[in-house]
Amino acid sequence: MNVVVVGRPNVGKSSLFNRLLGRKRALVLDTPGVTRDRIVEPAQFWVRAKPYSLNLIDTGGLGEGQFQEEIRLQVETALKEADLVLFVVDIKAGLTESDRSVFLELRRAGLTDSMPVILVLNKADSDAAEEGMNEFYALGLEHLMPVSAEHALQIDDLKEKIVDLLYSPDLDEADEGNEAAAEEAPPTIPRIPRIAIVGQPNVGKSTLLNAICGEKRSIVSPIAGTTVDPIDLTLNWHGKDFVVVDTAGIRRKNKTEQGIEVLSVVQTRKTLERADLAFLVLDGEVGVYDQDEKIAGLIEEAGCSVILVMNKWDTQVDNDEFSQKLAEEEIRKKIRFLGYAPIVFTTATRGIGLERLFRIADGVLEQRGLKVSTRELTEFIRDESEVHNPDNAKFYFVHQSGRNPPTFVAHVSDPRKVHFSLSRHLVRALRDRYGFSGSPIRFHFLKTRNTGEKK
Repeated sequence: MNVVVVGRPNVGKSSLFNRLLGRKRALVLDTPGVTRDRIVEPAQFWVRAKPYSLNLIDTGGLGEGQFQEEIRLQVETALKEADLVLFVVDIKAGLTESDRSVFLELRRAGLTDSMPVILVLNKADSDAAEEGMNEFYALGLEHLMPVSAEHALQIDDLKEKIVDLLYSPDLDEADEGNEAAAEEAPPTIPRIPRIAIVGQPNVGKSTLLNAICGEKRSIVSPIAGTTVDPIDLTLNWHGKDFVVVDTAGIRRKNKTEQGIEVLSVVQTRKTLERADLAFLVLDGEVGVYDQDEKIAGLIEEAGCSVILVMNKWDTQVDNDEFSQKLAEEEIRKKIRFLGYAPIVFTTATRGIGLERLFRIADGVLEQRGLKVSTRELTEFIRDESEVHNPDNAKFYFVHQSGRNPPTFVAHVSDPRKVHFSLSRHLVRALRDRYGFSGSPIRFHFLKTRNTGEKK
C-alpha cells in the first residue's frame, strides 16, 4: 500500500512524513522548496495493537518556484502509484489559492473519486487554529483530520484513519491476518547492501541513479544543489537486491551556503555511515579536483567500501583504452590513499559502463563480507611479520573482529614495536592473499602477554 503526501510548499509535508515514519528522514526547513525529489520509505503502523505495513511517499511542494516542472512530474509519478493521498494544508494560513490549485489537480486526475483522500489540516496546535476548519469543508472532501506534526498531536488518530481507509471494507479479515502475523515469530530478513552515490555537485550522480533504475527517479538539472534529500532506490541486479542512495553534492566548505546545503551535507555523512559501498562519482569532463580527495576521505573515515566512477567519459575526444590508463594514473596520483579502490568509466546518459560497475560492486561487497578464521589468520600474519619486522615485535595471535569494514586485531608483545612500515606491509599482504578489493582495512595492535592475557 502506497500513501502519498502532497500539498503546496511550506505546509509541513516533510514534518508530517517524518512523524508518521517515526524518524527524521526528510529535511525540514522554513525555506520553501526544500523537498524536490520524491522520497519513498517503508513504514509500519501499529493500530489497535496490530501491525500494518505500507510505503510512505513524500513529494515536493506544488506551486511557483524553481524546479516546478520537475517537481510536478515527480508528484504525478507518485500519485500514479498511490492507494491513498494525504493532502496537507496549513490550518493557520487558511484555505489559499495554492491549496485550491492542488485540489483541482487532484480532482482533474480523478483521484478524489478513485481513492481515499484525507485532507490533513496541519499546525492545529491550538483551539484557535481548529476553529479555522470550517472553510476547508468547501472543498467537499469527506475525510478531514486536524493534526500538529511538530507537536505529534492527533498523529495516532491519523494513522488509524489511514489503516481503516486502506483495509476497509475487509478490515476484519485484514485484522485477523495481521493478528496471526503478529503472534508468529518475525522471519529473519537478509540485510540488503546499501550503495551511496556521492561526489561534487553536477558530476552526474542523479543521472547515474536514473540510468540504474531506468526512470527519472531524481531531478536532473545543471543547477548545483538540485538534490537535497538522499533518494533511496531498491533494485535487483541478476537476482541480487541492492539499495542505491543518491545524495546531495558536497562543495568546498567555503562555498557551502547556510541552511539547506549544510543540512544536506550532514545527511550525506549519515548516509555514508549507513552504507556498505560508495560510488564516488568523478567528472570525466573536468578531471579530479582537491574536493574529490576530501570526499574520498569522508568515505574512508566512515569505513565504507568504495568504487571510483569516472562519469561523462564520452566527453573526452580520446576515450580509448590507452586514454583510460592515463586517466587511471592521474586519479591514483590525486587520490593516493584509495589505491585499493577499483576505477570504472561510465557515461550515465547513455547507460555505458553500468553492467561492469555493478559486476565490480558485487565483487567488492562479497569480499567485504569475507571472514578469516583465527588459526589461519594467526599463522599467516606471523609468517608475514618475519618478512619485515625492523623492531622485532612478537605476534602471539590475530583475529578478525569485524567485517564492515574488515577489521583485524593483533595481540603483540609491544604495540610500539610495530613499525608503520610493518603495519603497511601486513595490510598489503592481506590484500594480496584475501583481496578485500575496494574496502579499507582496519588493523589494531594490543599489548598481550604470551599467555594471551591482556594487560
